[in-house]
Amino acid sequence: MPAGKTSYVCLACRRSYKQPFDRARTRLCPECGGQLLHAGSAFAAPARRDTAAWRTLTLLLNAGIGFHKSCCGGPGFRPRTRREIRERVLWAERAGLPAASRLTWSCAP
Repeated sequence: MPAGKTSYVCLACRRSYKQPFDRARTRLCPECGGQLLHAGSAFAAPARRDTAAWRTLTLLLNAGIGFHKSCCGGPGFRPRTRREIRERVLWAERAGLPAASRLTWSCAP
């Protein structure tokens, strides 16, 4: 059975590519030659012109939060705006929790 494909993202070009997952291989963007980030198999890319969504996506991927399928289907809650990210990071700092785990909680602070 062939391996399933997963999404890789170039944040500079605002493009995503579906490719077979291979942990040992470094992926390069065919457009700019930069390194692609592994976004996960449940990732849906925003429109290229939606700069706010791409900024939010940049913050999430750089924090180590991906869009991976769980046993119940999708990746779960992910913030959609920079405001949601800012609120959750501030709440996590005040509570002494790691920001990356707080970003994925579905309940509001």
